[in-house]
Amino acid sequence: MTSRKLVQQGLIGALGFVLYAGAQAAVAQTYITSIGDELALLFCSQVRYNNTSQFRNTLREYRLRIRDIYPRVRCNGETMIQFAQRHQAVDMGLFLAASVPLRELEASDDRTWSEKLPEHNVIRQAIEQRFE
Repeated sequence: MTSRKLVQQGLIGALGFVLYAGAQAAVAQTYITSIGDELALLFCSQVRYNNTSQFRNTLREYRLRIRDIYPRVRCNGETMIQFAQRHQAVDMGLFLAASVPLRELEASDDRTWSEKLPEHNVIRQAIEQRFE
């Protein structure tokens, strides 16, 4: 097995552990949290640079779903949709607006946030269409 595959499998396992299990020891928690943080940073970087294909590939590669990561990943304190809007990553914003479950859009206040955007904003329009 290549070293990249081993690293990928390690990250997948660590992220799954971070998301679904409590850490048993402080040392293990620090190590695993840092790996999860690195994956969150990767997602935020892909959002910032409007890289939808790489974002999808990363989800596929780590066998994750948007509904699992969206409520947990914050990019500079913002949701991924808000972060995409701030960086004019329209394709990424539209992809997320179409993919995130409605309950997550409500829970993260993205729906309320989008109402403050100009009416002609395409991300706002995409979110509003989801709730029609």
